[in-house]
Amino acid sequence: MAVVPVKSKCVAYLLWLFLGLLGAHKFYLGKIGMGILYIFTFGILGIGLLIDLFTLGNQVDIYNALHGGIGGGNQNQNVNQSQNVVVNLTVPSAAPAAAPVETPPAAPAAAPEAAPAEDPTVA
Repeated sequence: MAVVPVKSKCVAYLLWLFLGLLGAHKFYLGKIGMGILYIFTFGILGIGLLIDLFTLGNQVDIYNALHGGIGGGNQNQNVNQSQNVVVNLTVPSAAPAAAPVETPPAAPAAAPEAAPAEDPTVA
């Protein structure tokens, strides 16, 4: 199994700066087809170089993630990872709870008194 070294963002940006029109940074990241395209189009007329200025760091991260990440290659490394789990439990107290206080039922509300009807004969 071949060990693939981790690619550096610094090297990628230096290749982009000095040999970007020839696609050296694309060859560095293993993108042979894009590197050849950059050679014949001078970095796709500079537009591709401008885009690479902002995306090259992410391209290096993706390359490293796909080819083994930190340390490179598909090595079986023993990594000691620990996780802490916190569990909060509510424990009932030993003393018995006080008995609830009973309240007497409330008296029904009195109906409102009707207003006296007016005598229709009085004017």
